[in-house]
Amino acid sequence: MTRSLPILAALAFSLVLGGCGNRSIGNKIDDQFLGPDVSTAIERAHADLTSPTSHIGVTSYNGVVLLAGQTPRAELKEKAEQAARSVQGVKKVHNELQVLQPTSALARSNDALMTTKIKTQMLADASVPSTRIKVVTENGIVYLLGLVNQKEAASATGVVQGVSGVQKIVKLFQYTN
Repeated sequence: MTRSLPILAALAFSLVLGGCGNRSIGNKIDDQFLGPDVSTAIERAHADLTSPTSHIGVTSYNGVVLLAGQTPRAELKEKAEQAARSVQGVKKVHNELQVLQPTSALARSNDALMTTKIKTQMLADASVPSTRIKVVTENGIVYLLGLVNQKEAASATGVVQGVSGVQKIVKLFQYTN
């Protein structure tokens, strides 16, 4: 019973958020499992993808998968993408892996802080549907995923532009209009 408690809590949390946004509860639950499934497929694709020479973050939203991070060789970048595409439920893969040595712990901390600042400002801005936008920051590059219309995308992008330290903004939105 104690093992199923976290699963029930996650399901309850998903149901509470069900009213937020225009995605179905099923899509939200699928995304919760899709990221770990993709990560597992990448781990199995090549040992160097899980070694300290690579840092790969996997994010999914509505079946769209973002691979962000660093890997030392172009062949590994391609293997990671192939592995991600092989997972059932993946509709599209955005392979934004950089062929570089992994970022430092300090750079990752700065990225996490930047993501927090962006999300906080999005929550404060009524024109941004923050519950329908995922923000991922990797090496100063901000990736925006979500199901939005053009006006909402522009508002979200405007918020990100106002945050110091942002090197680049990559919009990976699915547009509703």
